[in-house]
This record gives sequence, structure tokens and C-alpha cells, in this order.
Amino acid sequence: MRLLALVCVLVISGSSLAQVPNYTRNGHLIIIGGGTITDTIYRKFEQLIGGKDQPVVYIPTATGDEPWIQQGKHLEKFTRQGFTRLFTVHTRDRAKANDLALVALIDQAKGVFLGGGDQEKLAEAYGGTAVHRALLALLDRGGVIMGTSAGATIMGSVLIGGDHRKTPHLPAQFPEGFSLMPNTAIDQHVLVRNRQFDLVPVLESRPEVFGLAIDESTAAVVNKESISVIGESYMLVFDPKEWTQQQKQWGRVYRPFRIYAAGQSWKSSK
Repeated sequence: MRLLALVCVLVISGSSLAQVPNYTRNGHLIIIGGGTITDTIYRKFEQLIGGKDQPVVYIPTATGDEPWIQQGKHLEKFTRQGFTRLFTVHTRDRAKANDLALVALIDQAKGVFLGGGDQEKLAEAYGGTAVHRALLALLDRGGVIMGTSAGATIMGSVLIGGDHRKTPHLPAQFPEGFSLMPNTAIDQHVLVRNRQFDLVPVLESRPEVFGLAIDESTAAVVNKESISVIGESYMLVFDPKEWTQQQKQWGRVYRPFRIYAAGQSWKSSK
């Protein structure tokens, strides 16, 4: 475990019976903060989809390495783990993202994996298309969507990226994500890249937004009832309800996030 000492956070354990903010789908999200995907995370994906023999769709579009995709190398991490029914959905043409053949692959899948790279590439290719709608439908029927790095951020509705990090003091128009978890901003590589405060100006400008920030080799597992942590490091939760409470009590936000380790779950504030 990485050690972390920050005076502005609390480490909280326990499970939540409350409704997770903004998430009403029947399926699960596995949101990985980048880095190495641990065996524990793969095992959770396997468990939730019903086994390694179930159909899985990999969407590698976030990367710009087209030869790597065309050679099928993106699938190797799953074949090494023993998954046997792997399919690829990939295009950079929005018209093709409405192709019924691509949609059919997602319609028959039990799980989808969104690879890393640049989240705006995913938004540009699929946002508002039939592929995007098929992802939402997969969750509605109880499927699983797992994503890492850019594939994690795209699950939210607010895309935080490089330009905002360079000038966090300036107003920003954030691109839209897939809103698999609506009114949510998701950040990744958080502690490794010293990003633990990067969501603060986002939530200051968008007070309705719920924030999740996840470190490498760590995943937030989301369903209707809980956000639990698996992996090697930490998840940070930026809860706008807690921000409102702090502003009423103290006149400002002193504790912008709470930290959760593997085996712990987010619990809604009252």
C-alpha cells in the first residue's frame, strides 16, 4: 500500500445502503485509475460477467496507436487472463458508430472494456451514437462496463483533461463524457501523478457534480447501493452534499474529499 498523510482528508470504512448518487442502472461499473490492472480487478470482472467464457467487447479507440489495434494486440491482456470470447468494437468514424454490426456485438456481450489513452477520442467517436446507447442498454440489462484511465474518465459526464490541469484557475468548458454515471467527474492516476486536488475547481464551478478520483492499480466498483474499492491503492470521493454541509458549518470547504482503501466502501453523508 502506498502511504498517504493529508490533513484535509478522513479515511472512512463501512458499507453503504444508500442510493449511489446519479447511478440507477442495473449493472456494474468497474472504474480503474490506470496503471497495472491487478488480478483482483480481473477476477471481479470475471465474477460479475459470469465467467471467462462469457462474451466481452474491447473498445480500444482511446489510443491513437492504430497498428496496435489492427494487429489485435489490445486483446492480449485478456487472453493472458484466460478470457476466451473476445470481440473488438472500434471506429473513428461517427457514421460507422451507428453501424448495426457494432451494436450487435455489444448487445450480445456480458461485459465491455474501455481501454486507456485520450478520453476525448472516445467522446468524439461514440458520444450520442448507437454504440453509446448500446453501452447504456448493456448496463440496464445487468451487464458490466470496466474501463481504465481514459476509459474510466469517459464513464462520467464531465471530462477533466490536460488543458484544465494547466490552468485550473481559469473558467473551463468541460467536454461531455458518456454519462454512464451522470453528473459525475472521474479522474485517474490520481496519487501517482499528484492529481488529488484537480477535481476541486471542477466541483467549485459545477456544484451539482459528484467526484471520483482513483489511483493506479485500483478500481471503484459501482452499483446502485455502493461504491467499493479493490486493488492496491486508494479512491477519493468528492461529495457535493458534504461540501454543502461544510459551507453551512464553517463558511467554506476545508475537507474536499474522503479517502477509501481496498475493502472499504463509500457511505453517503446524511
